[in-house]
Amino acid sequence: MEAETVATGGGRRLCGLRQPGGAYLALPLGPGGRPVEEFLVDPPQVVSKDALGLSAIGVTLVQRDGVTHVLDIVGREHYPTVASYIEEVRRLGVSRRISRKADFSSVSADSRLVLLHEHADIANALEFPSARRCPCEREEHLDESYREMCARLWADEPLEGAAHRLGIFAVLPIAQIEVVRAPASRGHIDTRRRAAQAALPVVEVDR
Repeated sequence: MEAETVATGGGRRLCGLRQPGGAYLALPLGPGGRPVEEFLVDPPQVVSKDALGLSAIGVTLVQRDGVTHVLDIVGREHYPTVASYIEEVRRLGVSRRISRKADFSSVSADSRLVLLHEHADIANALEFPSARRCPCEREEHLDESYREMCARLWADEPLEGAAHRLGIFAVLPIAQIEVVRAPASRGHIDTRRRAAQAALPVVEVDR
């Protein structure tokens, strides 16, 4: 799709500023937007990195029922807990970098950004009772007798002795692809051309 020039939510994130010439899958903040809790997977879905062929760095494109989804592990170097990433999304919206060499032609409005974290699930959640209310308002989690894994435990991290497991903690729509301008090298022009192969709006941004 053709590139547009609009203002979007940028800003410095825990992983730093967005890179000139880079492409980012984005879900910006906006009036009438839905709360991040609607997109959380609670309890998280435990997965195997090897079984899904996930890359420790960068995104992995996976096709399910004819639709390509983008799987991305949120690294603990910048986001030591799931809660630290969720709070950033609440302030700045979603922005995840995708390689300029990715198969953009397979990404569409039906694609989803599937976020994973090494500490998403706690296998021994029973050992960490919490008085917090389930942020996702899951009916079974609101029962006083419920003691299994719940998103409320993310706010208590780090938990000493927790047995963490890689898991899917959020599934989000992709509103647009944001390409960061690179005025000096004009490297964003090629990135924009590649990104335009996706069936999504492409937006040029300043960081």
